[in-house]
Amino acid sequence: MAGALVGGAFLSAFLQVAFDRLASPKILDYFQVRKLNASLLKKLEITLISINAVIDDAEEKQIRNPNVKRWVDELKEAVFAAEDLLDEIETEISIQELEAELHDTSSKVPNLSTAMASASVNLFDKEIESRIERVLGDLKHLAKQKDVLGLMKDGFGVGGKQSQRVPSTSLVDDTRVCGRNEDKEAIMKLLLSDNGNGSCLSVVSIVAMGGMGKTTLAQLVYNDGRVTDHFDIKSWIYVSDEFDVINLTKKFLQALVVPAHDSEDLNILQLKLKEKLIDKKFLLVLDDVWDEKSDTWERLLLPLIHGTPGSKVLATTRSERVAEVMHSISKHPLRQLGGEEGWELFCRHAFDGRDSDVNPDLEAIEKEWNMILRSNIWDFNDAESNIIPALRLSYHYLPSHLKRCFSYCSIFPKGSIFSENKLILFWMAEGLLQHSKQNKRMEEVGEEYFRDLVARSFFQKLHSDFVMHDLIIDLATSISGEFCYKLEKDIKNIPKRTRHLWISTHIFDTWTIFDASHNYQYSNLRTFMLQGWGKRNSRLISQANKLLHDLTPRLKHLRVLSLLGSIATELSDSIGNLTQLRYLDLSFTMIEKLPDSICKLYNLQTFMLVFCENFLGELPKDMHKLVNLRHFDFDCTYIKETPLHLRRLKHLRTLTCFEVGKCSGSDVKQLGQLNQLGGSLTIAGLQNVIDPTDGIEANLKEKEYIEELRLEWSRKDEDDEDSIQDRSVLESLQPHKKLKKLSVFNYVGTRFPEWVGDCYNSLPRIVSLELGNCKYCLSVPPLGQLPFLKQLGMYGLDALKTIGPEFYFYSRSDDSLSNSVTPQPFRSLEILRIEDMKSWEEWCCFIEGGNEAAVGFFPCLKELVIGNCPRLKQHLPPQLPSLEKLQIHGCQQLVASLPRAPNMVRLELKECEEMSLIDVPSFPILGEVSIDGCNSLSSLSLDLFPMLSRLELINCQNFEFLLSDSSVSSESGSERQRYSTPSLSMLKIGRCPKFVSFSQELRGLSFKFNAPKLHRLVLVQLENLKSLPEDVPNLISLEIMMCPKIVVESFPEEGLLPINLMLLNLGGYPNIRTVNYRALLHLKSLTYLAICDCPNFSFECLSDEEGLPKSLSNLYISGNCPLLKQRCQKENGQDWHKIAHISYITVNGIEITERP
Repeated sequence: MAGALVGGAFLSAFLQVAFDRLASPKILDYFQVRKLNASLLKKLEITLISINAVIDDAEEKQIRNPNVKRWVDELKEAVFAAEDLLDEIETEISIQELEAELHDTSSKVPNLSTAMASASVNLFDKEIESRIERVLGDLKHLAKQKDVLGLMKDGFGVGGKQSQRVPSTSLVDDTRVCGRNEDKEAIMKLLLSDNGNGSCLSVVSIVAMGGMGKTTLAQLVYNDGRVTDHFDIKSWIYVSDEFDVINLTKKFLQALVVPAHDSEDLNILQLKLKEKLIDKKFLLVLDDVWDEKSDTWERLLLPLIHGTPGSKVLATTRSERVAEVMHSISKHPLRQLGGEEGWELFCRHAFDGRDSDVNPDLEAIEKEWNMILRSNIWDFNDAESNIIPALRLSYHYLPSHLKRCFSYCSIFPKGSIFSENKLILFWMAEGLLQHSKQNKRMEEVGEEYFRDLVARSFFQKLHSDFVMHDLIIDLATSISGEFCYKLEKDIKNIPKRTRHLWISTHIFDTWTIFDASHNYQYSNLRTFMLQGWGKRNSRLISQANKLLHDLTPRLKHLRVLSLLGSIATELSDSIGNLTQLRYLDLSFTMIEKLPDSICKLYNLQTFMLVFCENFLGELPKDMHKLVNLRHFDFDCTYIKETPLHLRRLKHLRTLTCFEVGKCSGSDVKQLGQLNQLGGSLTIAGLQNVIDPTDGIEANLKEKEYIEELRLEWSRKDEDDEDSIQDRSVLESLQPHKKLKKLSVFNYVGTRFPEWVGDCYNSLPRIVSLELGNCKYCLSVPPLGQLPFLKQLGMYGLDALKTIGPEFYFYSRSDDSLSNSVTPQPFRSLEILRIEDMKSWEEWCCFIEGGNEAAVGFFPCLKELVIGNCPRLKQHLPPQLPSLEKLQIHGCQQLVASLPRAPNMVRLELKECEEMSLIDVPSFPILGEVSIDGCNSLSSLSLDLFPMLSRLELINCQNFEFLLSDSSVSSESGSERQRYSTPSLSMLKIGRCPKFVSFSQELRGLSFKFNAPKLHRLVLVQLENLKSLPEDVPNLISLEIMMCPKIVVESFPEEGLLPINLMLLNLGGYPNIRTVNYRALLHLKSLTYLAICDCPNFSFECLSDEEGLPKSLSNLYISGNCPLLKQRCQKENGQDWHKIAHISYITVNGIEITERP
């Protein structure tokens, strides 16, 4: 069983590639036509077969036998050389094929054989036989040594022995376990709860990388008294790589105290087990499960389903795929221990339960360990490494093709964040992806590999990207050895075996790097990554350019070249000689011009030019010769025009933008044969499409891999606008029905084609839709029935006056649908943005033919933005049950009521002069309100917002007071009432000239503002405000600008400010002359004082004994404060001694104190 699980040796995948190439009809044909010695290929194949028979055993023995390790490394070098040679032959064949294809059509070349036969014997042909003989000699020498080393055919480990791991048991010392209580309780809850799937048996899986503590957690759960009480039977079985149904069934029977049964008949064993489990609730723990075959698991399951409902299986595994095969009702991913938990674990082992504080030498020990951590000891040699055995085991069980892919990941420095797509493209460039028998695209094969490594916990998800744990990178580094090398911390000589090299440029001087490694043979490199965001100056840029100029000719076997973020500005013409190059990344560089020779990179698959917009303007004219190009990404890089004749790039899968030109070779028809295009595509310059049939020939309707499509017109002269032409062009560009995101910009048709909004035949899977600057459109498409639409944006539809029923309902000519039978409109929409609609007057939110409000519309809408729609007057959707954010701005005539939205948390209103908010529904969880430029607003009832935490009221010319419904209706006889805002923490009021006071007199009663949690108060340009709020005990920040009736000659009044105040900002007071020392005396927490535009203010009136509060640590002086600046000059100012104790003093942005 072990042999079935071990995926195969690292080199197996290498050799398989070599076997495939040796069997290639093109290579055999090449040798025959060129009269080369084809028997050499056969000898090479036979030698590789003899070596392939023992490499499984070699991989296992190399861990403990250094001689085998040296043999394996030498074999890798020889296989690399053979691969390079075969790749060169295939490249030569491809070049001749391309030259034949591009040859003048009048000179017909019937086939490749004729082309090769007619070509003169070149230097490459003369060298090829001798190079094969050298490689063959090296391999034969290694083949002879395999017997001396005792390598066995088809061996697994030493003589095919089983895994030597010690089986786990159910026993655990729980006193030495820490940090797993939350995990334990989560598992306990799953085990002790009733089955949620209605079956008698449920499976719970603990999934994590090796060494994380899966078994320990299972042991803790197994020995918990609650488990013992809950289950009639419990059994612990260590599985490992022996997922043998017969043996596992026997072990379970033994746990049930069934007499030993020697039968090997699975039927007899399972009938016996079924008999014992009937009417019993059991827990079966399967520790360390590896087998991913569903049929094996289902056979084991057959007798288990006869237990009492509530029976459970708890499995520990490193593979998410195992958990899926076992149909787990829950997969519990085991988290890493936190910092405090890690320290607790360390203390338990280091101090054996004693107090760590009793040892006076701990500080010295800590410093010594920090020195060790920063030392070079961690750049270990593979033979001396001590990788956790559990991690090595995870690698051991990888299939051979995944071993190669994983070991390549050692190229990444620790802490690197990488994307799935980019890593797959690296693998593809290095030839690590095996061709699929199901004719899958290579990218799809790479996705399968990547998902498999994620499922086995080698990669960890981080937002939309991935990372590798430091221990996993150590594992990959130990496996790749000197073949992958990183220059990160110190300048070192590059090992001669290195094939994949990563250099950080932000640490090193590039010339020093080159000089320090001049002995290295760069011709062997397959990967060269020169990356970083270092300092830029003319000297370093010149050195970087020289480095690339001198180095490029020597990289003749390079597959991957990444200069991401490099400071280089030039590429050498010799880059065209790197004919084996598959991946080229010049993103975020300052390279100003690409050499024409780049078009000779016939094997190039991926070309990245992202964010080079400030430097790169045009591409070489012969880009169409890159016939193997699959991914061409120049996002955020300005390219004057798309290269001509792109139709020849039949393998192209990624094309950021296609700019339609006016000349032949740049027309939209070039896209017609590129049916492999996928991802995101922008087609710009559509005003240059003269004949709409060109759009049909672009064949977008058949491009099933495109997920995002942007269609864009661009006209400088309105006289060139033709709405009928645009309608015909857009009609011809109907995309495939799998499209997920569509954007249409600068379209001048009066209506959209029927396919825009067709939820049945055209856009059934659309998720995001944008219509922008379509200024002549008179109506919107029927988008309401698009079933998966989540984001909708409509901008600049200047001619549109009404959004009516056609927006919500779609009717086909062959099926007239009534509103009653169609699903609720916009049933999946989450974000709706309608902006810059100059003529839009009415949003019809009522069912057609009556006054019934469209209550069921937009059931999932979370964010609604309406902006710059100056003529919109009325009707917002009456009810939006899921709305969380509402933003309305620039709608000067809007008088509509706000929708009922019980889940809204943020409200923004700006420049909506007619909105008075008189009839406002309650918003029970609304936390933030910002109102700006709403001149009809006279008051705001705070009772409507019980959870309000932030409130901004700006530029509301008629706003007078804050109030609450309870205050207005109060009939209490007490003289003072309070209107409370219990959650308010920040309040800003500015440019509201009628706002006079926080206290109000209503119906003969005096009402007092009460904000117990208010921390920050900002008051700006309130000419008539007479006083500050009194009941704000927790205020810590107060900013008062241009409030002349509060701040007079001396500020503040005694007792005016709360004692907890930490920040005070005063600005725009020409009359204030000084601060009130007695009032400041009780502000014992004041640390920050800012004074701005107070021309007559100074500290002159303060005596030497008084001064400013000792707690003050920051003094900020800015604007027009001439007297203050003069008297506070450092050392020489009359008031300097009164402020010298303040740590940080800043005058007009310049700090005049020295930081301690």
